[in-house]
Amino acid sequence: MREKRTRGKNPAAVIIIIFLTMSLCSTANAAIGIGISPANLTITDALKGGTYERTITVFNTGDDAGTFLLTTEGDCAGWISFYRTDARDTPVTEVTIPGKGKAKINVRFDIPEDVANGDYSAIIYAQSVPKTESEGGAVAHAVVRIPSKVQIRVTGTQILKGSVKSITTTDTEINYPLKIKVVFRNDGNVIAKPTIAVAIMKDSRRIDSFVHAETGIKPAHEGIITALWNTTGMETGDYIANVGVSLGDSVLATEDLHFKILPFGSLTRRGSLKRLTIEGEPLVNRVIKVVACFENTGQIDTMAKFKGELYREGELLDVLESEEMFVETNETVNLTDYYKITSSGNYTIKGRVLYAGKETAEKSVAFEVSTPCEKSEKSSNPTVPGFECTFSMISLLLIHAMRKWKKKDRGDAE
Repeated sequence: MREKRTRGKNPAAVIIIIFLTMSLCSTANAAIGIGISPANLTITDALKGGTYERTITVFNTGDDAGTFLLTTEGDCAGWISFYRTDARDTPVTEVTIPGKGKAKINVRFDIPEDVANGDYSAIIYAQSVPKTESEGGAVAHAVVRIPSKVQIRVTGTQILKGSVKSITTTDTEINYPLKIKVVFRNDGNVIAKPTIAVAIMKDSRRIDSFVHAETGIKPAHEGIITALWNTTGMETGDYIANVGVSLGDSVLATEDLHFKILPFGSLTRRGSLKRLTIEGEPLVNRVIKVVACFENTGQIDTMAKFKGELYREGELLDVLESEEMFVETNETVNLTDYYKITSSGNYTIKGRVLYAGKETAEKSVAFEVSTPCEKSEKSSNPTVPGFECTFSMISLLLIHAMRKWKKKDRGDAE
């Protein structure tokens, strides 16, 4: 009889175990969503002491913002470091991505000078950081990490190889430099510094010449090399630039470029403020970044500066002003300034970009700053999606099992 009673308690115990397991699983899965691309990174003919770069993309497939760690494992893991793509000298070890968003990361490979030739491997992981809720909330300890495999072949052979995609220039004004742009692709395994030799011709006579050989392009990268010629003291009129591009002992390309030196003011100055945004969460005692995206749509380079006004509840609170930046024609830049919020309320930033004695049309951005207590109230009652439904279903099953067990227990006692 005791044996039957003992077996009768098993369904309730099983259901309790299932309840706890399902509760924890649903909580963890609600916060997990991660991906990485590409799945494989390969560097062939890497030179000892060389530096190589690749770009990976980390995806947050979940609905909520999340922070993801970047780690490495393997025999060449120590060669790998991570940097921001918009600030390549700023190292990172983690990245915060909004829900359904993605982030690009620059991966740098520094090959030791004393390493032996051979094949080396490593794995880059993007790893989720578990969120812990307290004060009545559930705790999720699940960690998910997604790999990107790295294969590097180290060789002692230096390969100096490249190609020229284009050589161009445009008309300029007197006292403004002539810009000769060379689009160069480095197909070797070391940094390449192509030599750009330029002869300036007017009326079939050579009036000047110069050489540019300072700009380096990293292996497997394509970049624009700009060679400048000073037009100060020159006459207006028609000119020809004889351009030759060489790498080592090889001549890669030659081009005759026709251009004009025009009187000052001949080329149009034009630009537009594309958008005005803020970066960072607007909270009391936090600093936000004000970003004015400016595009130079004119025919000549210009200096540009953002100037704006900050309003709180409709009243002028402060004046914002960015550093002045040099903006090439057809280039888009972000002009930035910073502001520390000291009180809650409704804020509006209005501003323009000043350039070449002109200004763009005004744009504005509005945002609300909550009081600290409001922020606390919103986050003090965390909920787990689907938890209430799961709890109700398991509770019904548990009650049913207990009734069945008691009925069977009474029957066994009789």
